Amino acid sequence: MILRVLAWVGYATILFFVVMQAYLLFLALASAAALRRHHHLRRFGRVDEMLSTRTAPPVSILIPAYNEEAGIVDAVRSMSIVHYPRFEMVVINDGSTDGTLQALIEGFDLEQVRIPYRPDLPTEPIRAIYRARGAVDITVLDKENGGVSDAVNAGLNAARHPYILRTDADVVLDPDCLVHSMQRVVEDRERTVAVGGNVRPLNGSVLRLGHLVRATVPTPLIPRMQVLEYVRTFLGARPAWSALNALPLISGAFGVWRRSAVVAVGGFRTGHMGEDLDLTMRLHRHHLENRIPYRIVYEPSAVIWTEVPESLRVLRRQRVRWQRGLMTAVRDFMPITFNPRFGKVGMITWPGMVLFEYLAPVVEAAGWVVVPIAFLVGVINTTSLLWLLLLALGLGLLNSLIALLLDESYGYFNSPADTSRLIAMAVIENFGMRQLTVIWRLKAMLGRVGGGWGDMERRGVGQLATRPRPVHASSSSSSVRGQSSLSKRESERSARSLPPV
Repeated sequence: MILRVLAWVGYATILFFVVMQAYLLFLALASAAALRRHHHLRRFGRVDEMLSTRTAPPVSILIPAYNEEAGIVDAVRSMSIVHYPRFEMVVINDGSTDGTLQALIEGFDLEQVRIPYRPDLPTEPIRAIYRARGAVDITVLDKENGGVSDAVNAGLNAARHPYILRTDADVVLDPDCLVHSMQRVVEDRERTVAVGGNVRPLNGSVLRLGHLVRATVPTPLIPRMQVLEYVRTFLGARPAWSALNALPLISGAFGVWRRSAVVAVGGFRTGHMGEDLDLTMRLHRHHLENRIPYRIVYEPSAVIWTEVPESLRVLRRQRVRWQRGLMTAVRDFMPITFNPRFGKVGMITWPGMVLFEYLAPVVEAAGWVVVPIAFLVGVINTTSLLWLLLLALGLGLLNSLIALLLDESYGYFNSPADTSRLIAMAVIENFGMRQLTVIWRLKAMLGRVGGGWGDMERRGVGQLATRPRPVHASSSSSSVRGQSSLSKRESERSARSLPPV
């Protein structure tokens, strides 16, 4: 009896991963169809009209900042030249202990003002409000420290426009990212409540004056693996979820939100390790429960670039945070799972997140123990085992190759060397690196990883804005010497939640 149970558990474990890869293959193929339609619409889209008309929906760009003295001025200047006719910038100084506020005052000739401030969302106290005297429409809030979500909520209170772009001070915006995302709003102003963008790793690429000059795939394995993961996530899954109107996540690094919709659900949740996932799912739940027509969509042409971890230690902290954020979300939204009342979100998207994200580390770790034991005692047929393993690995490789093929249409990685590195990574990641992430996520679920949220130790693209040099992987101490250590609040912002699908 025990041997029979062992055999069934072994086969079930492998079949779980076959089904998971088949599910991801379905998403990849659906994404391919959605991107084909998107490319057609983009080809005949009216971007010039969007850029030249004063009827384009105005946007407030919210930038939370904590201890960003070295790069905040360059970062804001870089974002201020985004191609869009009507926008304001709201920088939220979240109780910085360095000279961030003074750098902003001197860099943009700020003066303290008394303007209406709507406390629609509760936040830590606002100490002062500043406005720029120059041509750039910049408002700076100086507030008590409360964390990134609290800072964004304060920015929402101060925003004058009906749509907000929530981003970070340490990202590089593509000049047309805002106009591409707002095109999706203009398609259906009545129903569109959020638009997500395409986040890409910056490591290995060349920057000049705060703008991307050339995108390349990094040579080191750790950031290269993440390039492949981001391509799989943002092009191999999100277009399909968006086409179903069941997108589970608008990334915290770049997301356009209707201000009134965010306020209606209580804003960003403070203290949550996956605040962007939480807000997206609360918007779904709010509109479905109240039978309000809505759209939450993904725009692959709205691109931003961000640094990703370059060491195993920092990557571990990031993946632990992602898993803990997912754990909280699974608990909070469990009533949605397989609930037909919540439509495609309840029947397709969220069950997929629970089964193939939340439970995947547990099943895979169990397979490492059960399958070898079952094989050694002879209760699993060798031929069947090999075929199932090859099927699971083959489907996984196919999913990666489809995502890379979809990425070709955007033309960011044009050299044969870049393509070869990513194809090789699709094979290499299965032997060691994937297993490490499973261990980290499993430890997070067991509560055996302490130390808070962990420092991300990011260099910050704002500090590179005036230096024409590549951002490449480096482990030398000189690359970080003289920089102050990041606090828990800065780490919260830096280790933003992204889906590891």
